[in-house]
Amino acid sequence: MKNITTLAVIAISTALIIGAGCITDTEKNVHPYVVIWAGTQPADHEMIEIELSRQIVPYDGVVYDNVTVSVVEKEGAMHLHVSATSSACGYPDLYDFRYQNRELVRTGYLLEAIPESVRQDAIWIAMQYPGIADALSDGAGMPTVKRILPETSEKFYAPKTLLSVTWIDETVSALVDMDARMAVEMWSGE
Repeated sequence: MKNITTLAVIAISTALIIGAGCITDTEKNVHPYVVIWAGTQPADHEMIEIELSRQIVPYDGVVYDNVTVSVVEKEGAMHLHVSATSSACGYPDLYDFRYQNRELVRTGYLLEAIPESVRQDAIWIAMQYPGIADALSDGAGMPTVKRILPETSEKFYAPKTLLSVTWIDETVSALVDMDARMAVEMWSGE
């Protein structure tokens, strides 16, 4: 009995010591990608990287390989331009942030890191929307496909991630809900 009690005390003590030394995800920057700072890293780059890991989110099923951060100081704040790339995608996701008083605020984004199969599927879905095919000329080139975040898409449809399929030369665009497999909105320059 004495051996069991001693083992229990050792096990509990070991667990407390190990637990006391643990670093949680909120305290340590844990992400699957490499962060590359173009130019000089700010003094609080680790804090910025933690905040970035919370605010840059790839398309479902995609993992960023590299995240390149460039910094410009202006108007008393750091302005960060972030380029996130994935070997599974032909285009990067681009984000812009302002960092001031230890607060990171996204100021813009252009998200094109979408797998090619998803891009092609989104184009096919957009082409099913009434009026899209009619609005395009025979020489319409390949459209761009961009991810629209929920806070933007709720202005047009619902607060969820959507894809925008746009034929720039034709000024024709469709907003595609990949879950519902349908285009939910269309814009035309006509």
